[in-house]
Amino acid sequence: MNRSNIIIVDDTSEVLTSIERELMDGPYKTFYASGGEEALRIMSEHPCKVIISDVKMPKMDGFELLAKVRELYPDTIRVVLSGHSDVKLILDMVNEKGIDRYLTKPWNIADVKWTIDQCLELYDLRKEVKVLREQLKNK
Repeated sequence: MNRSNIIIVDDTSEVLTSIERELMDGPYKTFYASGGEEALRIMSEHPCKVIISDVKMPKMDGFELLAKVRELYPDTIRVVLSGHSDVKLILDMVNEKGIDRYLTKPWNIADVKWTIDQCLELYDLRKEVKVLREQLKNK
């Protein structure tokens, strides 16, 4: 079976190492990036169904990165990983910035895995809807 590509982006190496340790035997191919530019380069070579990005990063913050991902790869499911738990901020991210999911730091790895699984399912459902719409249009 072909494994789905996902990418985790965080400028803190300890975060990436910790998540990598937890996901190494997962059913998906996981890429890791320490910043936005690196993430975009990886995604250009390895299309990813899901991106999980920290918000506060130097050079390109998570919102800027996810906006570029939305523009370049509109089908990719976008997830924010942040230490903020402000409900208004979370709702703004989902409603105004096109973020599909939100994970808090510190994270619970079971929640991370569940979120990834849900995002992969959402990706596949959106693709299926596109195919079905195209088929209907061509009838």
